[in-house]
Amino acid sequence: MDIKQKVKNMTLEEKIGQKIMLDFRYWDRNGSSNQDMTVPDEAIGKLIADNHVGGVILFANNLKDKQQINTLTAWYAAMKTHAGIRLFIGTDNEGGNVFRLPRGDYASFPGNMALAAAIEGGADEQLAVEQGKLMAQDMRALHINTNFAPVVDVNTNPFNPVINVRAFSDDKNTVSRLAEKMVAGMKHQGLITAYKHFPGHGSTSTDSHTGLPRVDRSREEAFAIDIAPYKQAIDRCAAPDMVMTAHIQYPALDNRQIDTRSGEKITVPATMSHEIQTQILRNELGYAGVTISDALDMGAIAEHFSQQGAAENVFAAGVDIALMPVSIASPAQASLLPELIRYLADRVKTGHLSEADIDASVERILRLKLRHNLMGHSEKPCSSDVASSAHKLEKRIADRSITVVINHHSLLPLKDKALRYFILTPWGEQANGIARVMAQEGYQNVVAAKETELSDAQVREHIAGCDVFLLGTLSTRFTPAEQDGVVTSATGAGNDSSPYPSWLKYAAEQGKKRVHLSLRAPYDIVNYAAEVEAAVATYSYYGYDSGVWRGPSMVSLAQVLTGKIKPHGKLPVNTWHDYDVETNTGKVAFPRGTGLSW
Repeated sequence: MDIKQKVKNMTLEEKIGQKIMLDFRYWDRNGSSNQDMTVPDEAIGKLIADNHVGGVILFANNLKDKQQINTLTAWYAAMKTHAGIRLFIGTDNEGGNVFRLPRGDYASFPGNMALAAAIEGGADEQLAVEQGKLMAQDMRALHINTNFAPVVDVNTNPFNPVINVRAFSDDKNTVSRLAEKMVAGMKHQGLITAYKHFPGHGSTSTDSHTGLPRVDRSREEAFAIDIAPYKQAIDRCAAPDMVMTAHIQYPALDNRQIDTRSGEKITVPATMSHEIQTQILRNELGYAGVTISDALDMGAIAEHFSQQGAAENVFAAGVDIALMPVSIASPAQASLLPELIRYLADRVKTGHLSEADIDASVERILRLKLRHNLMGHSEKPCSSDVASSAHKLEKRIADRSITVVINHHSLLPLKDKALRYFILTPWGEQANGIARVMAQEGYQNVVAAKETELSDAQVREHIAGCDVFLLGTLSTRFTPAEQDGVVTSATGAGNDSSPYPSWLKYAAEQGKKRVHLSLRAPYDIVNYAAEVEAAVATYSYYGYDSGVWRGPSMVSLAQVLTGKIKPHGKLPVNTWHDYDVETNTGKVAFPRGTGLSW
């Protein structure tokens, strides 16, 4: 197929449409409320066809159960332009806490940092390849052809609120190796893959969903750490099909000032930087694949730029695809898309955007679609009968990932089944899952509780009545501030004051054994290390809820706690005392590679 000729035959509007990827997370024909979009809809189909849209991204709102998903995605897969161009159908199946398919029905795996902990502890790196294969098989069986994974951010900042366990490690070589292997597994099944977030989100202290992070590394550090996984993959001819941009400021790479919609001048976000996205990624590193912005409705962009201005800046930077440049949740909002396309076409006609660059971009998009059979006749989805093997593999990875960081006086494993155990976790499914496994092992005196459902007095009453107190935390990052016995705990919902230290001190005063369960990022272990006799990291926090196991890690954790399996995991990141985010320095508390067994 002559792609150049195909692009030449397309109208400007058709070309711009191919450079847009939309979400229909919500859809209400009456426009009265946000309802999850789960079934084919004629108005959406017309909007996609009329505007030659290049792709759609699916969220958990769209993906409820196997039959419903297959009906929806088969409908999307059947769509094509009059020129026979089909859709990228994408989602974010990273594994772990970012996983869009319904948990329980599909193996979600414990996540990148858990996988790295297993491999740091001696597991075969082939696990990354096998995980990539099995995840891809599930997606391809559902007509999903694009996965925005893996994350290749090098999580060097323990304060990072948005990446943390989504990263493999704070070591660039570990990130590079495991990312390449996971991509190899996905590519084996014909899935389109993406590295994210370029040039690197791992040293940020702000969540780009809500604000605009800034990275103050030097240019040398940028290439030595953040950009290293991209360079290695490109140099080894193992580059992903796509690279997703980061909504961050990186002045050492581009300190140009750009006007916001209010007229304020700010350092250009990397997503809108021609220097970063074209000069560095394409010209210096030699990347020849497709680039896509992170979602343009995120706070980092939406707070500073109009929808039209954001899309224009992204295209001017040389980024191929604008992801979610407008949000359309009802037929009444449908005009937003043709208005955006007309605006961008006018900017091309007036010379503000280069049509030659647009053509080169669409060529890259169509060549990728051609390689993945998205031009012309649609291919049948791959068959998938991997549920059993996928769940076995995710359990194997979870087993190998559990990391015992502290074990004074050999408190673990908890062998005495007659003792009274009190498990308190942020979500009920965590404590319930651990208790369920312990009960199966013959531990009958186990109380499981969700933190927010008990008063402080009730927690203390349970502590007084137990022999061993197991406290779970769900921090995203290292949070060192402690005042009057209260630690500021960074959870997925924000910064909330937590009485954890006072509960642990009370338990110590009562002569109780104390175990800290770090259920997300292991950086918070240092906050409680002085108050506990044992500390265990899981890197994954889903448990047992409404009769469904939503992930394997609480099972593996409980089996380690009770001695049914031995711990093998080792920390894939350094944990810190007194970390200074300004200088990226501190005293290592528990170094990368820490992990105890028995």
